Amino acid sequence: MSYRAWRAFVARSAFLLVAFLAMVAWGAQEQATLTADEMVTRMRANGTTIQDYDATIVIDTYADGKLDRTQTMRLLLLQPDRMRQEYLEPEYLSGNLNVVVGDTMWTYIAASETWYESDLADLSAAEQPWLGFRQILRAAQDELADYSFSLLDADGGIYHLSGTASVEDAAYGRIELWVDGKTFVPTRRVLYDVDGQLLVDVRISEVEQVIEGAYVARRLETYDEEGILRSVIHYEKVTVNQGLDPSLFAPPALETP
Repeated sequence: MSYRAWRAFVARSAFLLVAFLAMVAWGAQEQATLTADEMVTRMRANGTTIQDYDATIVIDTYADGKLDRTQTMRLLLLQPDRMRQEYLEPEYLSGNLNVVVGDTMWTYIAASETWYESDLADLSAAEQPWLGFRQILRAAQDELADYSFSLLDADGGIYHLSGTASVEDAAYGRIELWVDGKTFVPTRRVLYDVDGQLLVDVRISEVEQVIEGAYVARRLETYDEEGILRSVIHYEKVTVNQGLDPSLFAPPALETP
């Protein structure tokens, strides 16, 4: 797979990856109804709980109601600003690798045994949602800061929030969140483009506590604008604060393509 084909693949798969924003949140004590701003603050505030993160992720993609393909990857994060993403399966993706440190990304294409360097700011609009994997990193820009949120409902302890873009370069035109008021994990996340067209509807389940006060979801489902299932994302192995080796995130010695 060439570097150009790899970039196109990442862009086409972006709607799967934005789901990562919905699967990590941090717990709190039950309390009186919060405002929209307080809910967003609680969702964002406790990222320091997780110092490092290691997960095996299986993504099942559906077409015409049937399983079309399965991808497996390993995701590693290290505070404050490092990410490593390894594609394990299928075979044509196996060995491909992304390493991010700060605002720089290095991509390794196994087929050509070549590294490519790029600035995160240069990623296309379609590729930007892929950066959602970085959101638990303290140095990463939290996309929620680009939106002005209002509280639509809080029935049954589930907060329904609607966020409209407050900056010109926001990734989405509007975000809707349904957030559990005890764990602060979204149970549903709906993203719209600047024209109000639905991009993806993410539904989150199988939430569990991994360390004191920190919750993650084991299963996410994504649906299209017609309500048709597009993917199921399974987090099969999740470990946190295990002392990941910083050398896993070392920038490569690049060779000129």
